[in-house]
Amino acid sequence: MWTYIDEQKDVLTNILNQEEKILSSLPDAFINKKEIIITASGSSLNAAMLVKTMLEKEIGCLIQVETPFQLRYYSPLLHLPHKHKLLIVLSQTGKSIGTLECLQIAKNNYIPTIAITADNKSPIAIQADTHINMPCGKEPVGPKTKGFTATVLTLHLMIMKLFQLSSQSIIKEYHQSINELPQNIQHAKKWCEEHNEWAKAKAMSIVGFGINYPTAREGTLKILETMQIPVMNFDMEEFMHGPHRTIVNHSYLIMVETKGAGEVLMKNLIHFAKSKTENHLIISTFQEANQQTIHIGEYPMTSSWLNIVVIFQVICTYLPEINGMNSSDPIYGDFATTVGTRIA
Repeated sequence: MWTYIDEQKDVLTNILNQEEKILSSLPDAFINKKEIIITASGSSLNAAMLVKTMLEKEIGCLIQVETPFQLRYYSPLLHLPHKHKLLIVLSQTGKSIGTLECLQIAKNNYIPTIAITADNKSPIAIQADTHINMPCGKEPVGPKTKGFTATVLTLHLMIMKLFQLSSQSIIKEYHQSINELPQNIQHAKKWCEEHNEWAKAKAMSIVGFGINYPTAREGTLKILETMQIPVMNFDMEEFMHGPHRTIVNHSYLIMVETKGAGEVLMKNLIHFAKSKTENHLIISTFQEANQQTIHIGEYPMTSSWLNIVVIFQVICTYLPEINGMNSSDPIYGDFATTVGTRIA
């Protein structure tokens, strides 16, 4: 996984530099749709939630994010034809069976579709009305790193184009954010070196808010995939309604602190947590680095999500190695094809 973590700087820079080419296949007929539906699983689902939180208010359009299972069987969204709807499907491999079935339902109900994958010859890429090829390269490991960040960036830029928003400022900020990645990786490694005891954690909780609630969800997925321990994830305010009782002396807690509507509540939570457990980590754009804090730069338009998520990527790769585990090793390599969620 270290290779893919390090590749992100070049992968994401390439996406920014090729934005026009990557998005050139978007039809004019898809511009300014009234309702966007996005379906995805795993890291792609977290990517969809993150972009929804960044853009939904700005574009003034409802963005519905659903898992493929819910969308197929329990949601009316694809079963009610409407000319102003648009379905966007996300799948790095392009082989998710549930996502593929959602495309067919949309087609049956005359709902136009866009697929973002890293394989333009995959079943999902072929089935969609329009395919956006995500140039992130192959990532043949279960826990995705560069695939997640490339999905967020590509989807972010694509939705901005669909709603005719200028991307100049956001691209400039992304370039600045990307240039900080190498030092973020080094700072996270240093923190892990000084906190080997975290490798013995039996459970963990990760808390974020706003844009970085989905970022915290992605961190949760990465750590539970690689450390193979229970990891709970909560929106900050929901954490304060019951799950806060899990903050005890031997608990492990990661909190994401950035600017935004929840910054005062997060400050209060951090103050409380410090009095209850030594095993806490703060990923912060406010506080200077110390034994319990990893400092990252402030990027207001994206709430620093990229620089935060790379911290989780390092943690989920470094800590398992202390326990003699390689995060890149397949645990159940044939699981998805055996249970029937992915095409072989």
